[in-house]
Amino acid sequence: MSRIKNLVIMQLKSALSYLPAGFAYAAGITCFVLVLCAVWKFCLHRKTGRFFWWRLLVGFFFLAYIYCVLQLTILSREPGNYGDIDWRFLVRWNENDSQKAFLLANIIMFIPFGVLFPMFNKVFAHILVTFPVAVACSICIEALQLKYQLGFCQLDDVVANSVGFLIGYLIFLMLRDVYLFGVMLWRWVERDGRLY
Repeated sequence: MSRIKNLVIMQLKSALSYLPAGFAYAAGITCFVLVLCAVWKFCLHRKTGRFFWWRLLVGFFFLAYIYCVLQLTILSREPGNYGDIDWRFLVRWNENDSQKAFLLANIIMFIPFGVLFPMFNKVFAHILVTFPVAVACSICIEALQLKYQLGFCQLDDVVANSVGFLIGYLIFLMLRDVYLFGVMLWRWVERDGRLY
């Protein structure tokens, strides 16, 4: 079990090595969005939305995350002879520790997707909207790996990514409930002027 843990940690370190470049990429796009919003607000005399700064912050982290995922799964890989689609379910789990680590890393990789993506908008906060988007993104990654021979195209990866998304979504729900409870408590304190 410790070997699997070490392999997963090694893969996470590899993914985190792309984070500085991801932040730079996200900062560039965020600055571009800020310029567009300045034009929108000052030249066209339009108001930005109520949650503009929150969405901008979430978008910054989401862009950095997407950059890391694309680097890890597609952009940093060399083409090779990987074969066709593997439709078998959880076969890799019984192969060796390295395959178990890859499966666990695929779960961990999509947890931030489940936390960050629903924070953009009330529409994206609904599971029936976000879950199909997450599954579609996972399928797109696998399809690109298959088309350009950049990795094994496996059903297990899509399932693992989906499980990771669901874990992230549960974390998002918990964070949202804590936030809503805090807002409710703050309003109650403001109204009554006391906690008891």
